[in-house]
Amino acid sequence: MSSRRITLVADDYGLAPGVSLAIRQLLAEGRLSGTSCLTVGAFWPEAAGLLRCLPAAGAVEVGLHLCLTGPFAPLSPQLRINAGWSRFPSLAALIRLSLTRRLPPGALSSEIEAQYAAFVGAFGREPDFIDGHQHVHLLPGIAEPLALTLRSAGLRPRWIRRCGDRPRRIARRPFAVKSLVLQALSLRSDTVLADVAGRRNDSFCGVYDFVDRGYDVLFERWIETAPDRAVIMCHPGLVDARLAALDPITTVRAVEYRYFVGPDFPAALRRHGARLAPFGAPAAANHPFTATEAPIRRGIG
Repeated sequence: MSSRRITLVADDYGLAPGVSLAIRQLLAEGRLSGTSCLTVGAFWPEAAGLLRCLPAAGAVEVGLHLCLTGPFAPLSPQLRINAGWSRFPSLAALIRLSLTRRLPPGALSSEIEAQYAAFVGAFGREPDFIDGHQHVHLLPGIAEPLALTLRSAGLRPRWIRRCGDRPRRIARRPFAVKSLVLQALSLRSDTVLADVAGRRNDSFCGVYDFVDRGYDVLFERWIETAPDRAVIMCHPGLVDARLAALDPITTVRAVEYRYFVGPDFPAALRRHGARLAPFGAPAAANHPFTATEAPIRRGIG
C-alpha cells in the first residue's frame, strides 16, 4: 500500500474551454484529486454543467478559485462602484492596494458572495474548498473579508488552501524565494482563516515561473519533498485562441497536460510511494476514481 497521500488540484477550471476540457479528461482518468473553478468568466456556466455531468465528479473535490485580478470584471456592482473597478486590477496593483490598506472590505465581501453564489448556482452545490487565483485569498485586506463573509453566512468549506510549507522543505525545492513569500502570507492568514475552514494543509507544492524548463523534473522534486497530505497545484490545459486572449500562460499548460495524461506521472507516484487522495476527506480515504467517461480527444488545438 502506498504510504503518502497527495492532493493534486488543477487550478483555473472555467478559464477557457481548452483548460476545462483538459481538466475533465484528467479527472475522468483518475489523474487529479480535484479542481478549483473560476466563476467570473463567460465560460463558467457551460463548464460547470459539463463538470457536473462527469461520472467522476461525485468522487473529486471541486472548489472555488476566488479571482480578484484581471482581465476579468467583478460580478458585484458594489465593487465596481466603491472601488471604481470596471475590471479587476493586475496582481501587482492589487498587492499595492493590499499592503497600503486601500481595499474596500465591504465591497470585497459582496464580490466574494457573488463568486460563491455563481459557483453554487451553476454547479448545484457548495464548493468543497476555497483557494485564490494567484493566491489572492492570502493577502492582507482580502483574507479578512473572506473570513467574515463565510462566518456571517455560516459557511464552512472542508478546507481553505494554505500556500506555505516548512522552510526546510522549501529549501530543497526550486523557486524557494517565491515559496517563502507565500509561506509568510500563509502564516499571517492562519489566524484569520482558522475558524472558517474544516482544516488547512501544512504542505504546498507546485510553485514555479511557468517557463518550460522540464516539468517532469520539477514534479519529481515536488513529489520527493512532499509529506503525507501535501497539496500540489497544477495548471494543465489545451491551448486555444480563447485561452490566449485571456491569459499569458499557455505553452506550459499544454506541457503539464501531456505530463499528467502520459505514463511518466503515475510512474513517478509509484516510484515515490505516493497516491492521489482528496484532502478534505477522512484520512483513511483512498483515491476513488474509475475512468468511466468515454475518452476525450487528446491534442493541442
